[in-house]
Amino acid sequence: MRWSPIQQKRLQIERQALAKYFPRFQWLDPANCNNTKFEGYLRANTKMFYKIRIYIPPDYPNEKPDLVVMDPLTGYEGRDLKTVSREMHTLSPRDGYIRICYTSDWIPSKTLYSVVIKGRLWLEALETHKQTGLPIDHYLRHAR
Repeated sequence: MRWSPIQQKRLQIERQALAKYFPRFQWLDPANCNNTKFEGYLRANTKMFYKIRIYIPPDYPNEKPDLVVMDPLTGYEGRDLKTVSREMHTLSPRDGYIRICYTSDWIPSKTLYSVVIKGRLWLEALETHKQTGLPIDHYLRHAR
């Protein structure tokens, strides 16, 4: 299945913006609307690199993309993060990767760039969680 002409135009605009700010990220299967992904590495302030992936749904931008962290992740004192947790802003895994809950109010005017930025905020909160043991929600609540 292919993207509609309107979706193709929207994704082209988003690709240009993302290429400017995240040039090392890559698009996977961009012509197939049932399997399009955008992925790459983000560096946290601690200098740790994390690989993220955005699954772009067939009804994008009307439907919210899934955001996952592909690296094996552990939390404070090595705790497993692959569980659904409101406090940690995690959802059930997708393809075995931790799926991040980054917004409850998705609207079509939001962009893939904003999804990447939300992922970066989550990773910064994760890094602080690893040091303090406080849940990610503690930090993201203050970032709103």
